[in-house]
Amino acid sequence: MRFTKKLFALVLTVLLVSGLFGSLQAEAKEITIATPKISVKAAKNEAGIKLTIKKTKDAEGYEVYLSYQADNSLYKDGDEWYCNDNFSIEEETIVKTIELSGTKKRTVTIKAEELVNENCKSLPAGKYTIKVRSYNKKKFGATKYSELSKAKSITVKAKKNGKGYKSSYDFSGVKKGDVISFGAYEQDGNFYNGQEPIEWVVLKKTKSQIFVISKYVLDRLPYNRYYYDVTWETCTLRKWLNDKFYNAAFNKTEKGMIKTTTIENYDNAEYNSVGGNDTKDKVFLMSQLEMIESDYGFAETYKEYDIKRRCAPTNYVIARGIHSDFDYKTVDGLDACFWWLRTPGYDSHHACYVYCAGGVTSFGNDVEYDYYDYIGVRPALVIDLKS
Repeated sequence: MRFTKKLFALVLTVLLVSGLFGSLQAEAKEITIATPKISVKAAKNEAGIKLTIKKTKDAEGYEVYLSYQADNSLYKDGDEWYCNDNFSIEEETIVKTIELSGTKKRTVTIKAEELVNENCKSLPAGKYTIKVRSYNKKKFGATKYSELSKAKSITVKAKKNGKGYKSSYDFSGVKKGDVISFGAYEQDGNFYNGQEPIEWVVLKKTKSQIFVISKYVLDRLPYNRYYYDVTWETCTLRKWLNDKFYNAAFNKTEKGMIKTTTIENYDNAEYNSVGGNDTKDKVFLMSQLEMIESDYGFAETYKEYDIKRRCAPTNYVIARGIHSDFDYKTVDGLDACFWWLRTPGYDSHHACYVYCAGGVTSFGNDVEYDYYDYIGVRPALVIDLKS
């Protein structure tokens, strides 16, 4: 009997030790789950990022992390990222989980539309850095992760067509109400194919010049980058239009045809907020008063839901996250959006705009868009016919 008890105690000890050893062994395996080795390259036509994950021991699936540094060109304004605010990705932000069991090599494509939204057809310019970690849920009884892989990067160049599409223009047969092409800007959301010709609506024509406004909202920026007292003369949107936009959209010939125009900056017609000094601009926004100008084809009251004042965003601006309303259609049957005017709102912290229905708000909206980031930019300019 005494021998049997000793034998039982010995067996129990062996079982406990082996269990502890097995537990320690499992714990060691938790720590040593394999870290993936990866390679990345741009997918065809830069429609996304092609990620290859090499054979990885113990991997049941993978998490993909991406960081993004904007290209310092057309898509950046000062220290702020304006190409697509929905696409400012910090280091080690998870963008995709790949549920792929097994340990063999995997190749997947992370599409541009997954990173931004369905309206973005290719990668915006900039540097993309990818890291991956593997995980296993089944083998260890709970989800265990590897260390992040070494970072792999690709750089996408801006397909900037600053030279435009034409070296000469003949606008002699153009009349008020016509739509003309002049200059080029990104519009279809496919950065890979370069910029598209800009369409402009002719509001007025004389023997020496034509006054035009873009047919579509071409971009999405705040009236001013900071929330403080501002006028059209001092706002950052004026600077952007006459610098970044002007240089991106027009070639040397086209720049020579754009007239420097003296812009009258009237006070707000309802609230008497100060419009500021007159300015001289190549590119500018329409004013509150011009929105009731019947010679331009607009309704003569601000509150009227005027279809002629409605404007749709381009696909590029939709990709940037602008708000449009399917209840209000443009003349062409497209969903209309909000667009800025240069006149101040009820005070110098606000600016007037045209809303989706085609009415004009004199009260205005915050110049800095912390809360209202869906107002677009519809440029206007004067083309000199004698240049």
